[in-house]
Amino acid sequence: MNRLQRLSGLSALALLAACSTTPANLPAPGADDTAEAALAQAGLPVRWWESFQDPALDRLLGHALVSNLDLASAAERIREQRALRRQASAALFPTLNAGASAQRASRVEPASWYGLDLAWEIDLFGRLGAQRDAATAETQATIHDYEALRLSLMAEVAVAYLQLRLAQRQARLAESTGEVLRRTSDLVDARRRMGMASRLDSERMVAEYEATYAEVPVAQQQVISSRHALAYLLATEVNVIDQMLDLGPEQPQVPRQEALDALLAMPADTLRWRPDVQAAQRRMAAAGDMLRAERAARYPQLTLGLMGGFERGTSDPAWSLGLQLLQPLFDFGRIESRIEGADARLAQSRLAYESALRLALRQSQTSIHGYGQAMRRQSRLDAAAAAADNAAQLARSQYEAGMVSLLEVLDAQRSAYDIQRSLSSATIDVALRWVEIYQTLGVASELPPSTPS
Repeated sequence: MNRLQRLSGLSALALLAACSTTPANLPAPGADDTAEAALAQAGLPVRWWESFQDPALDRLLGHALVSNLDLASAAERIREQRALRRQASAALFPTLNAGASAQRASRVEPASWYGLDLAWEIDLFGRLGAQRDAATAETQATIHDYEALRLSLMAEVAVAYLQLRLAQRQARLAESTGEVLRRTSDLVDARRRMGMASRLDSERMVAEYEATYAEVPVAQQQVISSRHALAYLLATEVNVIDQMLDLGPEQPQVPRQEALDALLAMPADTLRWRPDVQAAQRRMAAAGDMLRAERAARYPQLTLGLMGGFERGTSDPAWSLGLQLLQPLFDFGRIESRIEGADARLAQSRLAYESALRLALRQSQTSIHGYGQAMRRQSRLDAAAAAADNAAQLARSQYEAGMVSLLEVLDAQRSAYDIQRSLSSATIDVALRWVEIYQTLGVASELPPSTPS
């Protein structure tokens, strides 16, 4: 199956979901259906964070999944939804109450009663069962919401960490370049004392290295901002973040061209199992179940009642058995209005499912191709940086020999600095694209911190 056929298959799946009259209940993914299985088959890591070989990132991710407040709130939403599901399931079973009553009136002998009261609505037309199924599907959707949030959190932590490393690298680059320019300024001052340079040259050098050093506070501010962003995501203190940062290298490693080829060959229909797509699919199923429940409300409801107990002054138990059949006749359109509303919600959920599928396809293809372009840019900048460094060294040597002017030295040094800054940004951009690919594929498995079961 070629690439165009794979993409067409996913589009057909989305259109089928949009045009069907009943919600799609997709089967559970098999061992070879998920993005994780496709990555493993292609020889790519499933635990994407390990590709960076960075203990600091590993520690940050593990801490985030344990302590992040938004993730904890999502876990509580799962607990709440499970309680609602149990409540919907309990409606299928009898209700047993214990009760007692007493009555006193003038010229009437006091009376009292105590006993048990059982009521059971027989689910003749599936209304209660449909409500239970809807609650089950909504619970599953909430679990997928949790998985999507976990995936997003991991990506957000990785992005903040990589941006911090970029800022640290650029701060060091500005400091080292400024130091080179300062030494060149000392050389210019020495030549000026010998009458071989002018004051203009000295002022140019001062302006150049001061402007370069001025980039250091900008980069350091980005470091501070990223540190506090990580502290927020991990719900901890900045000093704890600093301790974790000390574990990692300055430059993370990322897979190269062979990874891109394998990603481009992945089947597109694995995107059906992204957590957000799965959540949309389960909500579509829940909307269909609620439509069934509303339609069942048009039919009779049968309730069984049983009462047993003791009356005052008697030793023998008394009991009564009753059946109640309730058939809606005239409600001035209330039931039909609820049915129409449920049908509209089903249509909305079907459109949301199709939109989630199309968004997954767009995001994954954009991120994979963006990764390839980022690698091409980095490769070009690698070559440019090497040439610019050589040019800066040659210009400095030729200036010392009196062969070129100071202006050419400054131009060469400024060019080398700008290219080095671009290269550091491009290197981190490749890493960021790698994180984005796994986020858009919906892969965030096998991490030690606990997930709601």
